[in-house]
Amino acid sequence: MLAVTQGKVTLQLEKVGSIGSVIAAAACPLCFPKLALVGALFGLGGVGAYEFQFLIAAQVLVAVALLGQALAYMRHRNGWILGAAILSGVAVFAGLYLAGSEALVYIGFAGLVAASATEFWSRWRRKPQ
Repeated sequence: MLAVTQGKVTLQLEKVGSIGSVIAAAACPLCFPKLALVGALFGLGGVGAYEFQFLIAAQVLVAVALLGQALAYMRHRNGWILGAAILSGVAVFAGLYLAGSEALVYIGFAGLVAASATEFWSRWRRKPQ
């Protein structure tokens, strides 16, 4: 029972963290102007007054996604996925604090989403045709 519950929580943790960080970043028009276009498309343009809070939320959700990927590693034992997720998380924080590169942050967000999407891909491949 615990393993099943832990698996569901892990699955949700990595998905919520990676997708949530992208959504939170889309609500920050000054920090991430290219994602703000997507955010405005979904009605997040009105929350611009809370941009700093969304920037902090995006960073927290990146950390949650990394924690979820580390817990998922215990289940799937695929070091490449965990390595890609860690590099993506490092890219987000390095782009924000070290390099000041918006492109590096976007690459990190894309890497986190791709690392989270591998679970769907592996489930789809296991289905009998």
